[in-house]
Amino acid sequence: MLTGDLLRVRFRKGEIHLPYIDDLEPDHLGVAESLIRIFERHEGGTRQELDEELADTTGAGTEFLFHRGLSKLLKDRCTFASATPVDPVDLRRRIFEGAAAAYRDTEQVRIDREAVLTEAAKSAAIGAELVEGAFYADLREAERLASFKSCTPGWLLSRYNVALAQAVLLRASELDLYIEGESPARYRDLFRKMKFFRLLHEIRQTGPGKYHIRLDGPMSLFKSSQRYGLQIAQFLPSVLHCGQWRVAASVIWGARRREGVLKLTPETGLKPIGPSTGQWIPEEVVWLEDRFARLKTDWHIAAGAEVVDLGGEGVLVPEYVFTHPPTGMKVYLEFLGYWRSSGVRTRLDLLSRHGPPNMILAISSELSVDEEASTGIPGEVYAYRRTPVARDILKILNDMVDEHPGASPGTLDLFSPKTV
Repeated sequence: MLTGDLLRVRFRKGEIHLPYIDDLEPDHLGVAESLIRIFERHEGGTRQELDEELADTTGAGTEFLFHRGLSKLLKDRCTFASATPVDPVDLRRRIFEGAAAAYRDTEQVRIDREAVLTEAAKSAAIGAELVEGAFYADLREAERLASFKSCTPGWLLSRYNVALAQAVLLRASELDLYIEGESPARYRDLFRKMKFFRLLHEIRQTGPGKYHIRLDGPMSLFKSSQRYGLQIAQFLPSVLHCGQWRVAASVIWGARRREGVLKLTPETGLKPIGPSTGQWIPEEVVWLEDRFARLKTDWHIAAGAEVVDLGGEGVLVPEYVFTHPPTGMKVYLEFLGYWRSSGVRTRLDLLSRHGPPNMILAISSELSVDEEASTGIPGEVYAYRRTPVARDILKILNDMVDEHPGASPGTLDLFSPKTV
């Protein structure tokens, strides 16, 4: 990810313009290839040695920010580690104690440096030849490049263009995404991506296969959050896998808090920087699936594969769908994600009016939703503290079976909500 000091933002008539580069330009490809080779050569070397060569390469010309930006993206693909067989702090203590003892020895004309280092190495049970390298091995400059995930010059340039837009989205106050013409599977993955990145969002269906999605940005929160800004920026690559879309993000930029709009469309030229891997799922949700699968029950759990329309005012993208073969019941599990209080009220109101009855709404206690606010929700409401408990979910499911003893796919139409 790029930081704000690595790009130059220009404002024209209230719109933000970024210095995207031509990822097919031979000179740009040459720069990218040179930088990649530097990182490959320095694998196993120190961070300081790498930084010194990068400083000599990037220079201070007109392309300075471009070169530094590429270097930053390549560093994000590195793993640095402190490679030492002994704790550097403990080794320094031994060396300084030995030097102090030698200084107090009045029989010595001068302090024998090599003798002090050799004695410290002996007491630390390491070879004397390793002392020099381990002395300050815990300092950042002395860290070694343990591994570097290489890439092609073309990919790096495409990644740079996407990173420019992401750096601006880190300071968005809100983002509007208009998308159409995608498959239900693509929509499902996109909606779940937003949800599991815990983005504050509203989804409205504006026509057949058309959606308007509004995301609150980090600058709209009561206290802007760097972590939340990173999550909204990380969501952008998911959009790039779609065909027909446009983004309009309101941004507050710089120390002067200048306001502008960043507009993105497929014509902007941003390219996907990785495969479409589906949705990221939080640990607590994965944990629930694993625990539920261990229970002895007729209920089956599977990842949600549907997008349920909520009266044209929004959608329900369930995390999981539970099926009960003996009765044919199907029950959706929806987690109320990362919301502000106003967003919680809006979501609960929408679910109370259009939510399906075969739904379990799981609400974290961190959202501080009072019981009265959730009384009108169809289906069942499950409040949990840190993580949902599989046995609690199973009890709710079994109670639903008891309430509908004659349930079957043919007799319980209410358990077949409309999907889009």
